[in-house]
Amino acid sequence: MFRAIAPTIATTWVLAAAGTSVLTVSESSAPPESAPSATLSVSTGAPGSEVEATWLDEWRDAEERTVTVRSDAFEKPALLTFTGRQYTGVARLRADAEPGEARAQVISHGGKSVKKANFRVGEAGNSGSGAFPWVVGGVGGAVVLAAGAGFLVRARRRKGAGAGGN
Repeated sequence: MFRAIAPTIATTWVLAAAGTSVLTVSESSAPPESAPSATLSVSTGAPGSEVEATWLDEWRDAEERTVTVRSDAFEKPALLTFTGRQYTGVARLRADAEPGEARAQVISHGGKSVKKANFRVGEAGNSGSGAFPWVVGGVGGAVVLAAGAGFLVRARRRKGAGAGGN
């Protein structure tokens, strides 16, 4: 009877030992890397201008209050501070930065995770944000829309006055 039970006991001990080691690995306090969906983004800017950098990592290390973003296009590395949901900060582009695509990288989780992202350096004299044309277009569109609405209201009033006067 002992011979029949011995393999079962041995298998149970092996599985228990394997289960313990799996639990030990999964209970580590900080993940070894950033979440697969972690994103680094740097806004577009002209050489010499400031750009905004953001770092969003769902597996954020609670002890990590700041992260550093580096790029050859920056005058110096940008220090990003945790703002409750993501890390944000500002970097200044070098005055001699070449327009076109540039690369930035953030190192997090105590140096265990490196994430890279591309961003654009705009032409000199161009903020690169693209906000001004959108504002002008939006205001222009609103004026056209308001004028059209006024025209329709006036036309209906005339039509109503004409029908009531018959």
